[in-house]
Amino acid sequence: MDTITFGDKLRELRTARQLTLRQLADRSHYSRSKLSNWEHNRLPLPSEGEAAKLDSILDGDGALVATLRTPGLNGAGERIAYVAKHPRAVDTVAVGVLHDTLAGMRQLEDRFGADRLLVMTAEPVRLVEKLADEAVGDIRPAVVDLAGQWAQFAGWLRAAAGKHGQAHEWYLRALEYAEEVDATSVLPTGRELIATSLSMRGHLAWSQRKPGPTVGLSAAAAKNSRSPGIRAMACQQGARGHALLGEAVQADQLLDLAQAAMADAQQHPEKEPPWIYFYSPGYLQMQRGLVASLLGRREKAIEELTAGLKAAGDDVAGAEFGAKYKLALASAHLAGGNCDMARSLLEEARATALATGSADLAGEVAALEARLSD
Repeated sequence: MDTITFGDKLRELRTARQLTLRQLADRSHYSRSKLSNWEHNRLPLPSEGEAAKLDSILDGDGALVATLRTPGLNGAGERIAYVAKHPRAVDTVAVGVLHDTLAGMRQLEDRFGADRLLVMTAEPVRLVEKLADEAVGDIRPAVVDLAGQWAQFAGWLRAAAGKHGQAHEWYLRALEYAEEVDATSVLPTGRELIATSLSMRGHLAWSQRKPGPTVGLSAAAAKNSRSPGIRAMACQQGARGHALLGEAVQADQLLDLAQAAMADAQQHPEKEPPWIYFYSPGYLQMQRGLVASLLGRREKAIEELTAGLKAAGDDVAGAEFGAKYKLALASAHLAGGNCDMARSLLEEARATALATGSADLAGEVAALEARLSD
């Protein structure tokens, strides 16, 4: 049986009295937006005094205060602890808290690297999977959507840490969750998570320098997405796959498509899912630099990578994935005979590898250092 939250009970009492939110706002002197937030279980929930006042207005006979006092229904930490023990009690508040936790973990990964986040995310991932296994009723699509986003992030962390086999399994799991959401609900994120899961599997192929699946999966992702940002990400990734094959014309065409999609994304940010927060014109410019490097356009690679890193900002430049673009830029400088610049960028990447504890990044630093020493 689903737990009745404060918001559920407030909406039930209000509609039973045939009151609109505006009418209840006039009677209670609480704003319409505050009442709406309470009905949607957005934290912070009201105080007992506020709940008692609403009980009085709505003839609730103490029901709102009692709901507020129910264990697991008052406060984010308590709510999560409660649903961990009672998975069938998962509600919109718990889902919202776990979405917020995921958003925070994404930001932390940029600063502390994938290896450390693998440890930090282990328990939340287990909890979300448990909730997805148990969720029933109207709340299930939201819980499965949440699980899909966590699975995609789990795959990304493993890919970034060089655990490619595990990453592949997590991306398949994310795709399974996404397909359920897309088939059984009107949530827009289902389609975008399908496209992202395909794109991330393409990224995994790129990491292993497999041009065939890089191109194919990226094309599938672009075709499946309504989000211009995800299409931009998929097109530039496909361009890198073509560049691996030496197919300059196809790579340039896809980069142009990515540029157009990026412009659309900037005009309509409301179309974008939360997990591509990092994607920006600067990021796309860095992709142009990678493609140029793969196609032997050394000067163009240096120009685009330098400008892209600058445009992306310090947060990206100091992140684990940003350091890999510094290494690509260092490699281009090394190919042009500018060993001093290559060494400087190498040391910046080394500092990031030490700060994040990234074994994968440290390995790439060591490989480039060996080339510098030759």
